[in-house]
Amino acid sequence: MITISSEIIRYLITGIFNTLVGYGTFFVFYRFVNLSPELSNAIGYGIGLISAFILNRLFVFKRTIFSFGAFLRFVLSFIISFILNLAILYYFHRSLHVIPEIAQIAAMIAYTIIFYLLNKYFVWKHK
Repeated sequence: MITISSEIIRYLITGIFNTLVGYGTFFVFYRFVNLSPELSNAIGYGIGLISAFILNRLFVFKRTIFSFGAFLRFVLSFIISFILNLAILYYFHRSLHVIPEIAQIAAMIAYTIIFYLLNKYFVWKHK
């Protein structure tokens, strides 16, 4: 029997919230403001960064005390995950000619997995 830890469930709940904010922002800026998919993506992820840090710190990994070191590790982990996201979006859209709205979904899946692993083993492992 496969069991999913409560931490992963909390991370997924947080991720759903941040995904709605990030993808909604991406969609609005791409469709209605006519920005490039890449720039729209960057704006979407940028808006969710602070809320993601707070939710991951308090709700997912249950750290009540603010740590500047953890914040820096979080931002570095975000940058690494975002670069992976952007590379996948670019490759799917520009090379495989997948529409940006679908390419971004594949990119978000990769981002979610790598960002969780970095958070668990790099950002929040320090107490």
